[in-house]
Amino acid sequence: MDFFNILGVIASDLEEVEKEIDENIKSPVPLVYEISKYILGSGGKRIRPSVLILSSGACGLDNGRKRIASAAALELIHTASLLHDDVVDDANLRRGKTSSNIMWGNTASVLVGDFMLARALGLIQSCGNLELIKVVTDAAAKLAEGQVLEVMSGMNMIEVTEEVCFGIIENKTASLIESCGKVGAILAGAKNNVKETFADFGFNLGMAFQLIDDALDYSAAQDEFGKEVGHDLLEKKMTLPLVYSLREATTKEKSRVNKFLENDHLNNDDLPFVLDIVKTYEGVNQTKNVARRYVDKAKHSIVSLTQNNYKESLDLLADYVIERRK
Repeated sequence: MDFFNILGVIASDLEEVEKEIDENIKSPVPLVYEISKYILGSGGKRIRPSVLILSSGACGLDNGRKRIASAAALELIHTASLLHDDVVDDANLRRGKTSSNIMWGNTASVLVGDFMLARALGLIQSCGNLELIKVVTDAAAKLAEGQVLEVMSGMNMIEVTEEVCFGIIENKTASLIESCGKVGAILAGAKNNVKETFADFGFNLGMAFQLIDDALDYSAAQDEFGKEVGHDLLEKKMTLPLVYSLREATTKEKSRVNKFLENDHLNNDDLPFVLDIVKTYEGVNQTKNVARRYVDKAKHSIVSLTQNNYKESLDLLADYVIERRK
């Protein structure tokens, strides 16, 4: 399933979003623009703007600058979080490229992330809708909370449960995509129940998207996925493929894995054993099965809506999330 064919109905809108983003990352300080362009050009799929514009179109609004401005704002918030994330994680790669914090240092990366957040809030404010502002700022706050939860979980990986993993995903990923669905409906002047319908779609799509991301971290090839296999584990991030696998592992296997997790710094020599545990006990498949349930929820939430090209693309986008390999 080709991602860009799915989004064909909004291709021209997404081009306008890119122009809006580029206009809003311009700065008299050259390094701000340089770092911004670098991370924004590193191959992101623009899931968030796509959900917003498709949701708006499915509600009957297929034109207007506010759609473009809001979509650009939400992508900037997401991108700012990536810059901050890479600093917190001391990451080396982002989507197959050297991460910004390695290229320009932590300080510059954090400050450019702050710049993007400020620009995003300015774009949202320009739309002149208080409900929209609240939805976006609430989502941005949840995203930050999710990042803090993830940091806390890294301090004691052995104690991380399925519930904690879901809490991180809900806050860090699903909340922002949820807001994209709702903002699209708000801009279209939809009724409250319809706004919640698209919020539900975005939330469930976001949950599935991150679950597949976590599964791919244990199964995808680096040249496809853009980071090393087991990257999350090496960054002391406990995700569901390992949580599910440890439930089935023997006492001896659990003990050995726990010794790895107790270390301040995991090393590459430990990784093959952990990867083998996840493969043996099918942690990846279990995680993908959970993701499928969220995709089913997403599709079910919009099943009663009037069929049009935008709704069809939302359905296809949900299918793509499950099938993607990078």
